[in-house]
Amino acid sequence: MPRRPTVPWRAALALAAATAACGGSSTSAPTNPGTGGGGGSRASHNAGQDCLRCHRDFGVAGTVYRADGSAYSGATVRLTTAASGAGTVVLALTSDAAGNFYTSQSVGFGSGLYTDVAGTGGTRRSMAATVTSGACNSCHDASNRIRAE
Repeated sequence: MPRRPTVPWRAALALAAATAACGGSSTSAPTNPGTGGGGGSRASHNAGQDCLRCHRDFGVAGTVYRADGSAYSGATVRLTTAASGAGTVVLALTSDAAGNFYTSQSVGFGSGLYTDVAGTGGTRRSMAATVTSGACNSCHDASNRIRAE
């Protein structure tokens, strides 16, 4: 008698369809949710897109670019409790080969966290306003990209 699969075929088909709609596979999820993005030669997908639209399990995600518009691999994005990185670092993420950073770690934004980004040279750029969502690319689209120096 043939053995039945443990996952119903309809559920497996639905998962495959949802993954294909996002343009990637589950292998693009971070291997270490605290660091995110892979931070090196490993590249994720759909740079510049609103990651949380498909990856609802991500707590924070976005894309970092260089001034010339190319993806910035190795940039560091931090969420802190005070402006200009002066407070406690709540989360620090490193961008991967596609410039993407992401984590499945849940983040308590409360009334808002401050954000800064630094390129591999160490120069930090800070946002003046607080953020209350980890969907970075929902605001930082093609006309307002996250840039590191």
